[in-house]
Amino acid sequence: MSESGAEHPHVVVMAKVPVPGRVKTRLIPLLGADGAAGLCRAMTEDTLAMVRSYEGLRWRVALDGDLDDPWVRGLGAAVEPQASGDLGARLRHALRDGGIAIGTDSPTLPRASLHGAMLLLRQDQVVFGPAFDGGYVLVGVRGPEALGVFDSIPWSTAETCAASVERARALHLTCGTLGFWYDVDTPADLTFLRNHLRTLDPTVAPHTRAFLQDSPHAAPHR
Repeated sequence: MSESGAEHPHVVVMAKVPVPGRVKTRLIPLLGADGAAGLCRAMTEDTLAMVRSYEGLRWRVALDGDLDDPWVRGLGAAVEPQASGDLGARLRHALRDGGIAIGTDSPTLPRASLHGAMLLLRQDQVVFGPAFDGGYVLVGVRGPEALGVFDSIPWSTAETCAASVERARALHLTCGTLGFWYDVDTPADLTFLRNHLRTLDPTVAPHTRAFLQDSPHAAPHR
């Protein structure tokens, strides 16, 4: 029996193999290539731990990168390659059978947000977890008929989520939204994360906390 007493939608964690120089590139000037990869690894581990803690959840990881990397073998999760193309193409493939996709750039995303998305998908065909930077930290679709929501979207811009909601409405899809959350992509985001972690229970995002404590370069941005 699941936490809600009903079967959950499938969850897909969209992740990247943490190869130095290929991940968290906007943080390389601050952390260095190895440090940026270390932060990516820590945030991914915290995201997976959050997903694993959800009772009765069906989930898998969609990876961008070499599936034969030793790090991948240590995930202990069902893994598939991400599709080629832009983020829309990757999401269409990941959610081809419906479900919820989350990224790994929001290590403090509460499990309650994931649960809220599941509840919304019982009544809506599309659900978004908007991010403060204009994108989204979570997206869900109920069935393949809703996959058109990923077409003709300006990805990685301040308009991404708003344009996606407009796209859903243009397709006459019912659409639900969660409260805003945040990604960690820039030095300013990293400062916000550090300060936010100070207000949260110490059990939240332990891998990311450990990275920030151990990395001499992850000092607050001024």
